[in-house]
Amino acid sequence: MKPARVRRRSLRKRKLFGALLVVGFGVALVTTFGLVELHDEILKASFEQRDYALQSWVHGFTRPGLTVLMRVLSSIGSPYALAPAVALAAGLLWWTRQKDDAVLVAMAALGGVALDEVMKLHFKRSRPDVPWAFVHEHSFSFPSGHSVLAMVMYGVIVYKTQDKLHSKWAKAALMVAAFLMVVGIGVSRVYLGVHYPSDVGGGYFVGAVWLAAVISSDLWVERQKA
Repeated sequence: MKPARVRRRSLRKRKLFGALLVVGFGVALVTTFGLVELHDEILKASFEQRDYALQSWVHGFTRPGLTVLMRVLSSIGSPYALAPAVALAAGLLWWTRQKDDAVLVAMAALGGVALDEVMKLHFKRSRPDVPWAFVHEHSFSFPSGHSVLAMVMYGVIVYKTQDKLHSKWAKAALMVAAFLMVVGIGVSRVYLGVHYPSDVGGGYFVGAVWLAAVISSDLWVERQKA
């Protein structure tokens, strides 16, 4: 059992991390609202034509096997898969007394979801209207929630895991695998006809801003602890 002083220090660390995350969330929110001007540009007819053209180009690669892969990647990045995965990961970390990491994982996921919902309600962009769509969803389109959470969660995995790997090849493999998963999940949403390419790009941006806030908060707390 941990001494009382260690427990108090860990609790203070989590409180400080939470306070910094609140500030980070505010900064992320303000930063991502900078998408307003970009989104106005996206809604112009000329840009939408390019969006549709790129979406059609991706659709041109349609193959039965590729469609199965895209469905799998989309499912991996869905809330139905991520919610239990995040809950399980946070629960296991907490149970193994890695409580600070458990808090980080949970807050990263919750913040990503919150940012995505705020952005969707603000921009209110309709889903692509394409006759060949493999998936039909009725929520707003911009940004892609799958892309936001893929960027955040795989970014957190790389951040918390790379220091535990001693081999440069293992670190490189981890980063490449995470990169391919993030890109694959985003492309799957365009391939399946449920998002515009600009939705995915916007999702990556929102996710990257929030990921930077989470990692910066954790690094600052770690420096204070040291």
